[in-house]
Formats: sequence, structure tokens, C-alpha cells
Amino acid sequence: MGRPYITKVLPMNLLYLLKHSDLFPAVVGMSSENFNKLLPLFDKRYRQSQYHKLWRWDRERLLFILFYYKAYPTFRLAQIIFEVDKETIHRWKVFLEEVFWLTLGYELNLPKRKIRTMAGMLEICPDLSEFIIDATERSVQRPKKNQEFYYSGKKKKHTIKNQIIVHPHTKRILAVSQTVEGKRHDKQLCRDDGTVLRAEPGATCLADLGYVGLQELSSQLKVILPIKKTYKKELPEMDKLTNQTISLIRVRVEHVIGALKHFDILADRYRGRLPSADLPFRNIAAIYNFTRPITKDSC
Repeated sequence: MGRPYITKVLPMNLLYLLKHSDLFPAVVGMSSENFNKLLPLFDKRYRQSQYHKLWRWDRERLLFILFYYKAYPTFRLAQIIFEVDKETIHRWKVFLEEVFWLTLGYELNLPKRKIRTMAGMLEICPDLSEFIIDATERSVQRPKKNQEFYYSGKKKKHTIKNQIIVHPHTKRILAVSQTVEGKRHDKQLCRDDGTVLRAEPGATCLADLGYVGLQELSSQLKVILPIKKTYKKELPEMDKLTNQTISLIRVRVEHVIGALKHFDILADRYRGRLPSADLPFRNIAAIYNFTRPITKDSC
């Protein structure tokens, strides 16, 4: 990794922000209490890096990467805010988001693809036997290469997609997939990711109609899907009530996705190179879990 050139205090008015703690969620995406809890964890990982002597002000480092994720300014705008050239802004972003992942991705054990079975997830919450699965798309700038590959005919734009697995009661994120092209079918992404297909026998998966046929991929998994209306035929009232019940539970994963997209880097069109789009999603998923600590009562 190139030298990040982190050599000065950020000119953003941090003192004003510290005096007005109610502004923290709007500026960095979390409360001041969570910011202060995260700070020593982040600082520990930063000081283990080879560039730890280049920037000695703890809060400014963490503030920068959180502000970048929350507001997602262009490098030109960030250049004005932080009074450095855009090349330096880019170096800060690349360096600090990797430090951020080392902080939350490992310290908090956010499950990743290296967990090979659902039993690995059960170590976090031993009574877990059910989960909700969904996928979310983000728009991206038209890539210079592989334009057709990333173009979604359904969305009429270029998109990328991630799958998330959520606990239905705690609403914590249990796993995230790698970032793929947005037009990939949800069921195909589920198959390619493989996490759900390694679920323990009897585990229950709640999903939408994008996952029709998932049961055929794993006989040991109980898949609950909404009842699909047949052509020119209304559903019976009992089936409508069933769908309403499923929807009331499944909407919890939509709430999680909505919380992730409070960060503009996930809500706005992604402007970076596509290979770099995966880490922001994982970091923000880690932020989401960090701000919702698990307890024995929540399992």
C-alpha cells in the first residue's frame, strides 16, 4: 500500500461536533457514545499499522472515514472540507477503510465467507435456528469495461448486488456475500455464496419470491416463501393472511437494508472502481452490528 501521507489535523470543526453530540448520527452515522466506544478499538488497530506515526490524532482518523461513508463527498468537495489535494483524500480513504475492517471485521467477528457452516454462526448466538435472507442492489457509474455485464435491464442502469442474512429477532447481520453484478438472480447469488446451503438440518429460512426453488438446493433447509398468486385468480383469504404474516417478519430485513443505506456511500451511485465496492459494504454492515450489541436475552 502506498504511503497515505496523513500528516495534519483535519480542519473540520471537530470541537463543535464534540460539543453537540446530537449531530453525530447525521455526520458520522452513529451516536457519540458508540463513536467513543469504537475509538479505542480503531486506534489499537491503527497503531499496529506501519504508518501509525503519520497521524497522531485519534478522533480525526476515525471521523474522516465515518464522515466519508456517511456523506460520501466527492474528492473535490472533500478537498475543500479537509484542505488537502484529492490524491491525499484518496490515500486516506483506501488506508483507513482497511484499518476500519481490521477493527470491526475481526474484533467483532462479523461472519464472513470463511465461516463454512451455519454452526459457525451459532457460536455467536447458540439458539439461532432461523434467519431471513435478501439481496440489495446499488447503482454504479458506467464502467469503462464490461458495461453489458454490469447493466441491469430491470433497473435500467449499471448495478452491483450484495446478499445479507439477518436474524429475525435481533435484526443483526449474520453474513454478507461478496459484491456481484446486480443482474445476477437472487437464488443464483444464494447458490454461489453457499452460506445458506450449509445450514444445519431443520434451520428455517424466510425469503421473498426471488428465492423460489431454493428448497430444491438444500433438502435440509426449511424455506418459507410468500404464496404466489396464480394468473387471473385471487388468493383465498387464508393465503392472504399467511402472506401478511410472512411480510411482517420479512420486512425486518428491509429495515436492516434501510439502516445500511443511511450511509450515502451505499445509497448514492458508487463512483469508485468496482473492485473497491465490496469493503465499504462490509464495513457498514460491521458498523450496523457494532451499534446493536448482542445479548443473551436477544438470542
